[in-house]
Amino acid sequence: MQKLLLSAAIAALAPMAALAAPAVGDLIGTDAETAKAALEAAGCPVDDFEAEDGKVEAVCTDTATGKAIEVAIDPATGLVTAITDKD
Repeated sequence: MQKLLLSAAIAALAPMAALAAPAVGDLIGTDAETAKAALEAAGCPVDDFEAEDGKVEAVCTDTATGKAIEVAIDPATGLVTAITDKD
């Protein structure tokens, strides 16, 4: 019975884990390793980092939608400043 309840709880909560995604204002980190780990924990595995307009952009795939996105990170603070679809 306990295994059945545990399985039901996991099944019910699993979709919520997919909703976790990076958001503007999130503290991601100021170095590549920390930023990559934080983005991957938020459901956005990093494919590449790019420097553009004084910001660092992480190119990653949102696992909830399967879409490639760019996450702009302020290198001084480590905060996410923008999230856009990858062109």
